[in-house]
Amino acid sequence: MNRKSGIKRRAQPEGPGLARLKLNELLGSNALLTALRIIMGIVFVAASCDKLLFPEVFAAKAAEYKLIPELLLPVTAVAIPWVEFICGLLLTLNVFSRSTALILAVTLAGFIFGMAYDLSSGLAHDCGCFSFLEESIGAGAIIRDVFFIALLLPIIIYGENKFPHLSRKGK
Repeated sequence: MNRKSGIKRRAQPEGPGLARLKLNELLGSNALLTALRIIMGIVFVAASCDKLLFPEVFAAKAAEYKLIPELLLPVTAVAIPWVEFICGLLLTLNVFSRSTALILAVTLAGFIFGMAYDLSSGLAHDCGCFSFLEESIGAGAIIRDVFFIALLLPIIIYGENKFPHLSRKGK
């Protein structure tokens, strides 16, 4: 308590508590969240483009994973790119960004599982992630996807989950 004013002052965190507070402030900052949303939104829109234009090529790459039943390959080859495209667009526009980032993180976790499973089974094939990279499944693709999940986590934790254009009052 301050003797002169009689007002109680909150104790300032010290040590690990202060570091955790500063980390929360950094990860929850609007500038960082905006940058992450735009970067990851562009990444997923870019990843979806060739898949949307050439679903038969993506279906062939998805078939190489040996995880999706043949009957579901056409649906998968159409659905995954649209999920990537729509979620990437929504993320960039800050529309339901928390939910959108969570959907993308779960999608990435599925990709990581598929690559890890095939690698452990001795299979080697094209990743199918970005057509312009033409990369094989492997540690590099898995690490990249884990990194992408890490970039989505601040959005999942601190982002907004609203439709911003309808949320403005008085307009």
